[in-house]
Amino acid sequence: MLESDQIYLRRFQVGDAPILLKWGKNNYYHKSAGFEQYQNLEQAQKGAKQYAMRPNSYVICLKKNKQVIGLVELYERGMDKQSGLLKTKEIGFLLDKNFAGHGYMTQALLVIFDYAFKKLRQTELWAGTFADNIHSQKFLSKLGFKYVYTVDYRQISHLFSYKEKYYLLQKEDWLKINENTRS
Repeated sequence: MLESDQIYLRRFQVGDAPILLKWGKNNYYHKSAGFEQYQNLEQAQKGAKQYAMRPNSYVICLKKNKQVIGLVELYERGMDKQSGLLKTKEIGFLLDKNFAGHGYMTQALLVIFDYAFKKLRQTELWAGTFADNIHSQKFLSKLGFKYVYTVDYRQISHLFSYKEKYYLLQKEDWLKINENTRS
């Protein structure tokens, strides 16, 4: 199990659909994190099944009462061995706004970083944020991510209406940060 002092990560279950529906009906999560919009429980159940099929998708739970408070995922960036992308992942995360400011997301990401770098042997973790999501950008910087580039998706297709900033955390940087925080 992936865990810290106050939280643990577990795989998604179909029974997580009600919390996905709660987040999916709230435009806050769609605007800040691009979270899927769900209109009813049936849509949320389909979403929960999709999350459950992904190998590195987890709900964040409080240890004290097992309440689901967020999610964290590691996405494949590519499957071509020659590109080197098998050694990298992109991270996605969402925290229920009722639980912000308690350090839960920091704990969840530290746990998933350890898992990604040590168990999955990844060399890089990437994270993308909407260009106007300053809070997430500061959070990523605090965790050791470095800004690399911005993509204006509006120039790629008329279906998109946003810019996204991409940040990188390399394994050697994480190991240095992790070593300094433990000593």
